[in-house]
Amino acid sequence: MKFIAKALLRAAFAILAAVPAAQAAGYPAKPITLIIGFTAGGPTDIVGRYLASNLEKELGQTVVVENRAGANGVVALQAAKRAAADGYTLMLGSSGTLSIEPVYKKRVDYDVLKDFTPVGLVASYPYLLVVPYDSPFTSVSELIQGAREKAEGLSFASAGSGAVNHLAGEWFKSATKTEIVHVPYKGDSAAIADLVGGRVDMAFLSVIAADPQIKAGKLRALAIAAKQPLSVAPGVPTVEHEAGISGFSAEPWNGILAPAGLPGDITRKLNAAINKIMSTDEAKAKLLTLGQYPLTGTPQDFSNHIAMQAAHWSQVIAAAHIEKAE
Repeated sequence: MKFIAKALLRAAFAILAAVPAAQAAGYPAKPITLIIGFTAGGPTDIVGRYLASNLEKELGQTVVVENRAGANGVVALQAAKRAAADGYTLMLGSSGTLSIEPVYKKRVDYDVLKDFTPVGLVASYPYLLVVPYDSPFTSVSELIQGAREKAEGLSFASAGSGAVNHLAGEWFKSATKTEIVHVPYKGDSAAIADLVGGRVDMAFLSVIAADPQIKAGKLRALAIAAKQPLSVAPGVPTVEHEAGISGFSAEPWNGILAPAGLPGDITRKLNAAINKIMSTDEAKAKLLTLGQYPLTGTPQDFSNHIAMQAAHWSQVIAAAHIEKAE
């Protein structure tokens, strides 16, 4: 009897061990929903839809994009958090939602690394430091000098309090010891109108938002907020080099997450598919038209990236004495 009991126990363990593999082998067996926390047509949405269409080819199932805009991506995050951890609901998370909201807000009702399973990095895009084309400042050094000499200081526009380009502006102001007043807008497009009109002096804008205005002779790019010059902005020097701010980088990014508890085999299957798609020359060329570049890595790489970015922006908030929001 003891022998039979042990044999049955071993068989039970074998069945349980095979469950994740069986899940991954049969996955996906139905359409997948990809939740995006921003409106249709924007850079994040375009990247998400590009990824979704290619995931369909890789996985052999329909990937339905669902836009749930609001609260800097938190509306989408809450929807994804409530979903089953079976791989059929995914979210394209952003740097603002995953690494800035938790350190900029005094309190949030989610813990990214506990409530979600990071699956894979997708893309990143650096900001350009831009000024109106008829601005008297034609270099970063002139901009800094002008901010120091002008009694009332200068102003910088952002997509809203807590946005990456808000924190980038505050970091620039603090590091250069200048007086530059923050003017928040409801999105970059609203900020661009006043920037082009000369009602604000500078801004950090994505390449895709700034480039049409640069080509039209309405804005001038002084530097790129990346760790090194990039092909998305050929010939544009870095803010770090021009302003002497060590490590200056303001690059929003995004990646795919699932609700916490996603089986490891499904996580790895999705990660492999995402990495394959984002490693292609086609993806690089497509993202270049959006002023972005693809990212790849393991689920652990993504988890580490979220944690490191949160720590980075927390330090920026503290060093620049940025008041946290409720």
